[in-house]
Amino acid sequence: MRNPYIQHHLRWPAFLVFLALLLVLGMAVGGAAANLQQDDPTIIDDEDVPPGIAAGWIVGDRLLAEGKAAEALPYLHQAYRAHPEVVAIAMDFQEALAGEGYLRDALQVMDGLVAAYPDSTSFLMRRSALNLSAGRRDEALKDLREIRARGGASVDVLAAEASILVADGKISQGLDVLRDGLHLYPDRGRDIYLEMARIMGQTGQEAGIPALMDEALAEYADEPSLWMVKIRSLAALSLAEEALATAREADLHFAEETTPEEQGETFDEMSLEMEADARHRQGLPGESFAVELADYYAQNGQIDQALAILQPLSDQDELGLSPSLWLGRLLLGTGRLDEGVALVDRIVTKWPDAGRGWYLKGKIEEGQALWAEAIPFYRKAVDLDPYDPEIRLGLVRAMLVGMDGQWQLDDPDPEQEARIADFSQQVMTASTIVSEQDTEGQMLLGYAFRSLGDLERATWRFGLAAENPELRLQALIQKSICHDENGEEGKARSDLELLRREYPENPEVANSLGYFLAEKGLELEVAEDLVRQALAVAPGNGAYLDSLGWVMFRQGRNEEAFDYLIQAVNVLPDDPVILEHLGMVLMKLGQDAEALDVLQRAMARGGDSERIGALIAGIEVDQGTKE
Repeated sequence: MRNPYIQHHLRWPAFLVFLALLLVLGMAVGGAAANLQQDDPTIIDDEDVPPGIAAGWIVGDRLLAEGKAAEALPYLHQAYRAHPEVVAIAMDFQEALAGEGYLRDALQVMDGLVAAYPDSTSFLMRRSALNLSAGRRDEALKDLREIRARGGASVDVLAAEASILVADGKISQGLDVLRDGLHLYPDRGRDIYLEMARIMGQTGQEAGIPALMDEALAEYADEPSLWMVKIRSLAALSLAEEALATAREADLHFAEETTPEEQGETFDEMSLEMEADARHRQGLPGESFAVELADYYAQNGQIDQALAILQPLSDQDELGLSPSLWLGRLLLGTGRLDEGVALVDRIVTKWPDAGRGWYLKGKIEEGQALWAEAIPFYRKAVDLDPYDPEIRLGLVRAMLVGMDGQWQLDDPDPEQEARIADFSQQVMTASTIVSEQDTEGQMLLGYAFRSLGDLERATWRFGLAAENPELRLQALIQKSICHDENGEEGKARSDLELLRREYPENPEVANSLGYFLAEKGLELEVAEDLVRQALAVAPGNGAYLDSLGWVMFRQGRNEEAFDYLIQAVNVLPDDPVILEHLGMVLMKLGQDAEALDVLQRAMARGGDSERIGALIAGIEVDQGTKE
């Protein structure tokens, strides 16, 4: 596609020109030419830009710097047409053209610059890159080889040439080009070897990487990245013993290179943060090469291999806090409870001020559904690390599940009021530190706010959780319930109908919408059809049987409603809502004694005390009248 800016003159309203001139008064001339290499003799100082076009060029240069290439093009085109010989203008113009996909036109501009400044390496490099983007590999190679022939090559030039050759399937030639750089630029040997390893890994030559790294380490033994590439390449080749041996060799090498005495402190006195920072500055892994290898295995799903490395180190007391915590999680997560418990106990003994250790103590209790026992461990973890969102959520989860039903009491005593206030504070604090991108955390916060009766906050949190495809269905159902409980029936129905469109075959969605319609007494035939669709998928589901019974009740079909609700109670005998529905049907059928018994069971199982209490009172009044 040809660029219309090169083909046609543009006419601009006078007020735009005036605006550009005003900008000149408040700005120093931009620095597009600063993008060129500092040692390039063709650089033109900004002050050499002719003043008549400076205003338009400044506007275009600023827009281009902001990533607005399309908006910059008219200004830069106008400046380029007036003065194509000004390097700063030409470079900006070709960059904007390339940014908008006008590669042919950008190449025309670069051709002009190369012709005007044939000795410029930077212009040849730029033209090579444009040719490569345009799919003209031969032309791109031609420029790169011209630079090499002049003796002006750099590692970047060699890497660009090698990449083109590799893309053409000439892998050996590409590697040879890089190998030439080892002699030309020995100070960049590490980068060249890493690039060679990258190419080999992408072209099916993984088996040769360990030998290449041996060659590299013979010259650059103090480069941690080369050791890590060798270790990971051995692991990827399933050479586990060799990988671990190399990791231990690397740890020994760098332990000799950097000892605690050289850092001015003993190892025991150095804080974990200072130690990690010192290792990072040297390019070393956070703990050790062996731990880094274990992490590689874990990330690739090879948990047993990771454990085989970490456990011996832990037994020898050679693991720091972070890998010890990680090992504890792995042991607990793979069902090795006794080993995990023993390790976590060692962690809290060795690092008593580490909140994460006490958090794992809480997770152990939670894993056995011992929620009351988990809470004090989570509290201690929160006290030690109050701004860790995972720890705070652990406490919220334990309180939410372990004290279920205690957060909306009609007449709480002082002790209950204190518990409610404490839970509310924990939830509010968690809501300020949990990231909006943590959708699982947002889901938990939604349940917590709903349990406190804060339906607006719960609705918002469920909406955030719904951004996760794996949580979307349940999150939107919960969001619809919150809208409904808050009197926003239209929003509740919209959420359910959205779910119905997104999950047309899902029985839970069909049942939820059907039950909602039945509750509101709306479109009862549609409600019945929806619930029957759900039951066709799961005929023995107690909740779905209850929904159909409730639809029948709303339709006045009490005998049929009774049959379905009896089936539902047989599946879920302690569900207070189902018991309440059955009690109401029995009342309609004139079976007050049976209804009273069922409603009392519903009350005892945690049903709505106000609503069920009114039903029971009505039955008792009727019974008293009859007597």
